[in-house]
Amino acid sequence: MISSGHRPFSDFCPAMKGLILQLIQDEYQPLLQLPAALPREAWSEAVTRANPILFYLNDGAPLIQIGEASRQSLLKFLKQEFGSAQ
Repeated sequence: MISSGHRPFSDFCPAMKGLILQLIQDEYQPLLQLPAALPREAWSEAVTRANPILFYLNDGAPLIQIGEASRQSLLKFLKQEFGSAQ
């Protein structure tokens, strides 16, 4: 059975938030040239405040993706929050 939908980051359970947070950190840390030592708590707080909308699809293999508008907002928010070496 295929299921799909969207929801804000804040609506996910703690375990899923942890996984999503790690994926966001893995993508945006190199993009913004942020130090690897940036505490996980700082990432958690920033992403929670940005509260991006995530789209999900499960047709046997789950897929979670940040919505395009949320992707741009999250990038802008993280730049403001953490700065950028660029």
